[in-house]
Amino acid sequence: MCFRPDSAGGGGPMKCPGCGKPIQMIAGIELKACPFCKEDFTPYLNGEKPIPGQEGAAPAAPGAPKAPGAPKAPGAPKAPGAPKAPGA
Repeated sequence: MCFRPDSAGGGGPMKCPGCGKPIQMIAGIELKACPFCKEDFTPYLNGEKPIPGQEGAAPAAPGAPKAPGAPKAPGAPKAPGAPKAPGA
């Protein structure tokens, strides 16, 4: 038997971020909208909006680092100066 406290998450109904009513999640079925207020859950599922009440949750993993840019071409050497007049 496994004991998991209520604070571990995943237990019990979730609350709708729009109307706050409890929504019972069914295994294998992903809800796209609240059955009561029709709030769209897509921004929450994609991570575009934070879920209210989970401000203290762990931050999301950082994205992949960007690829480095192409190296710059080396500068051209400076042209030699004009010859000086011969001394007297």
